[in-house]
Amino acid sequence: MRVRVFLPFSAGIFVFFYCAARVACAACVACAVCVACAVCVACAGGPGAYAPIDAEIQSGSFEGALFSIDDERGAARKTIYTAKNKILFYLDRGMIRHYAGLYGESSQDLEMAEFLIEDAFTKSLTQEIGSYLLNDNAKDYAGEDYEDLYINIFKALNYYHEGNIESALVEIRRIDEKLVYLADKYEAAKEKVLQSNKQVNPDRLPVEASRFSHSALARYLGLLFYRGIGKSDSARIDYEELLKAYDLAPTIYRNSLPSSVKDELIVPEGQGRLNVIAFTGLSPVKREEIIIIPLPFEFPNNTAKLAFPTMVDRNSVVQRAEVVLDNGKRFELELIENMGAVARETFKTRRGLIVLKTTARAIAKATASAVSASVAREKGGGAWGALVGIMGRVASSASEQADIRLSRYFPCYALVGGINLDPGDYTVTVNFYGNGRLVHSEKKEMAVRRNSLNLEQFFFLN
Repeated sequence: MRVRVFLPFSAGIFVFFYCAARVACAACVACAVCVACAVCVACAGGPGAYAPIDAEIQSGSFEGALFSIDDERGAARKTIYTAKNKILFYLDRGMIRHYAGLYGESSQDLEMAEFLIEDAFTKSLTQEIGSYLLNDNAKDYAGEDYEDLYINIFKALNYYHEGNIESALVEIRRIDEKLVYLADKYEAAKEKVLQSNKQVNPDRLPVEASRFSHSALARYLGLLFYRGIGKSDSARIDYEELLKAYDLAPTIYRNSLPSSVKDELIVPEGQGRLNVIAFTGLSPVKREEIIIIPLPFEFPNNTAKLAFPTMVDRNSVVQRAEVVLDNGKRFELELIENMGAVARETFKTRRGLIVLKTTARAIAKATASAVSASVAREKGGGAWGALVGIMGRVASSASEQADIRLSRYFPCYALVGGINLDPGDYTVTVNFYGNGRLVHSEKKEMAVRRNSLNLEQFFFLN
C-alpha cells in the first residue's frame, strides 16, 4: 500500500511526535494524549443537553422550548450553543420562534444564521490547522447546505404572515441563486483536493454531485405568492419549474405530485382559494460512523481509526393528514417535499470531501506515530519505542471524532393541499393520523377572500 498524505497537516503532526521521541520524554507523549482528548470533549457537546428542548417540542410547547434555549444557565447554552456554534443557536431558535408565531424575531435569527454561514466560508488559518491536526470540531460550525436553503423558505413564510409578499418572493428567488451556486461549489472543492494531492485518482474521488437543483417546495410557495399578488405569468413559470423539480430528481421526489397542485392556477370567478401547508416530523440528525483501516506499519500503528458523520432519519408518527372544514368539505394534504431527503442528498457531496480529508488525516497521524516509534526505538530501545507507538496510537484515535453538529428543529416533511371556496370565514381543522389512528388535531379560524392568498400553516413535529 502506497501512503501519501497532505503535507499541511502531516508535517505538523510528524514534527510533534518526532520531537517527543528525540527527547525521550514520556510526559510529552502523555500530554499530547490529554490535550487531544480535552479538545475533543470540549468541542463535542452533550447530546443530553437537547433533552429539555426536545421534550418541549414534542409536547407542542414552543414557548417552553424557547425558554430552554435562552436560559444562559441551562445545559444547552453551556454545552451546545457555545461560541463555536453560533449558527446552530440562531437556526434552532429561529425555527422555534417561527413555530411559536414570532415571525419578526424568527426572521432576525434566521437572517443572522444566514449571514454567519456566508461569513464562515472565510475560515481562519488557526481553525483550519486545528481541523487538520485534530478533527473538524476544532472549527466553528459553518452550516449544512440544506440549512442554508431552508432558511429562506421559512423567512419567506415569516414575511407572508407579516403581510409582505414581495419580501417573501425575494427569499424564494434567493433559494434559486443558492442552488445555482451549489452546482459549482463542490466542483471547485474537488479540484482543490486534486491539486493538493496529485496521486488521488479523479475517477475514484468519493465526491458525488448533488442531484438537487430545484426545490418543489420553494416553487410551490413562489406559485402561491405570485398568484396572491396577481402575477399569473410568473405563477405559471413557477408551476412549470415545480414539475421540473420532480422530473430532475426522482430519487428525492419519490412521491407523486400533489393532486391539488394542478388546480392552483385556476380559481373560479367569485371564489377564493384556501391553501394549507403542514410540516411534520423533524429533520435528520448526524451520527458518528467508525471505520478501522489497515496500514503497512508495525504494531501498534498498523491500523487507523476513521470517524465520519452520517445522516440518519428521525421517525415521524404521522402517516397522513386531512383537512376538514366546518361546511363539511375535506381534502387530503399530500407530500410535496421530503426535506429530510434533501438534507441527505445535499450532504452527500460534502461528505465525500470529509471522507477524503479524514482518511488522509488519520493516515498522517499513524505515519507520524510509526516514524516516532522507530526513532524512539533507536534511541531508547524496544520498550521505549513500543510505548511511544502506543501513546501515538491512543492520541491519534482519541483525536479522531466526527463532527456531528447539526440544527435539530427544521421539519422533515412538507404536506400541501388546496380547495376553491366561496368567500367567507371558515373553521379549518387538520387531523394527523399514524398507525390507523388520530394522533393530533389542530383547529384554526380562517377568512377566505377573493383575489388573495389564503394560506395557513400547521405543525406536528412528532
